[in-house]
Amino acid sequence: MSDACRACPARLVEEAGRLVGTSFSDIVPPEAQVHLFNAQRELLLAVAATIEHNTSRGTPGTRRRQPRGGKPQSRRPSRVELD
Repeated sequence: MSDACRACPARLVEEAGRLVGTSFSDIVPPEAQVHLFNAQRELLLAVAATIEHNTSRGTPGTRRRQPRGGKPQSRRPSRVELD
């Protein structure tokens, strides 16, 4: 391995992640681990909902049509229950 590769950002992040991952239980108390894992799950759900929303919109510049005689469709996402 060259010295230039040893200092590249991707390599540093990979090594830092490995160190934190192996000693995560030593550094973070169990109660905080539960909160962090729940936050991670919520973040992943938000990313998935954002991707789904943006892929289902269609081409940019198109507008959603209102149904005749009805209310405009709500753009607000439905609530997700977490266990």
